Amino acid sequence: MEMLLGITGAGGHLGRRVVEVLLALVPAQRIRALTRRPEKLADLAARGVSVVEADFAKPEALSRALAGVERLLLISTDDLRPGARVALHRQAIEAAQRAGVRYIAYTSAVRADQTPVGFMRDHGETEALLRESGLAWTFLRNNLYAETLLMVAPQALQTGVLQLPAGEGRVAFVAREDCARVAATVLVSPGHEGRIYDVTGPEALSYAEAVAVLSRLSGKPLRYEAVTPEAYRRAMAAAGLPEIVIEAMTSMYQGVAQGVFNLVTSVVQEVMGQPPLTLEQALEAHRAALQASV
Repeated sequence: MEMLLGITGAGGHLGRRVVEVLLALVPAQRIRALTRRPEKLADLAARGVSVVEADFAKPEALSRALAGVERLLLISTDDLRPGARVALHRQAIEAAQRAGVRYIAYTSAVRADQTPVGFMRDHGETEALLRESGLAWTFLRNNLYAETLLMVAPQALQTGVLQLPAGEGRVAFVAREDCARVAATVLVSPGHEGRIYDVTGPEALSYAEAVAVLSRLSGKPLRYEAVTPEAYRRAMAAAGLPEIVIEAMTSMYQGVAQGVFNLVTSVVQEVMGQPPLTLEQALEAHRAALQASV
């Protein structure tokens, strides 16, 4: 019997895309998609994927959901509460151990073991848990998604300026598509155990250069303006964002200013045999939405 592949967080953008990529690589019967909301994956279940309800906060049920899975893609949760994400990841790893999972590929972040970005330190702690678990592992240290720009684009396109506390820092924005393809390939292929892959785009861009891409795709003039962390916090608070989100985003953009995300590697080329998508290529599919924001 061929080994069963598991994907946590399969209802999210990355998880769903990994499952879709896997369907082109292996029979659907070898894929188990774990999600807190199985109804979101009804279309994948109709294609033969085993869709199972699972929650890191319910470890005993999670162990049952993982029964028979040999290789698991552990997609990090988005819980920003201090300490909560590492605790959930610990429970997921322990559940995988009880279920007999042999290998975990974990979606981490670039420079996870030395990052000054507050909420991203959770990745380094989770990596340490995996090193100590006795399981085989691969760390997929993804750079910032190209798609993160879509979260700030609508407001910026309305005002004509993107204001962030990122200074002149650069980011090797990576397409979520490339992250999904690398993750799927690592999951199905042997030989990646014990490897740390920094998954990045092909070039490190300043936000001024990234804004130029948004401008071309939207058809509207747009510029970048570096602001202080304090000014950014005030603007986000005025917009009604929760304090925990404001602090996380401020820390991330300060990390950009400090050079945390300027790392460029050839991992996508090495793993996939093809170059990573450029920022413009990654966002091209969203051209219509960007133009509608104007």
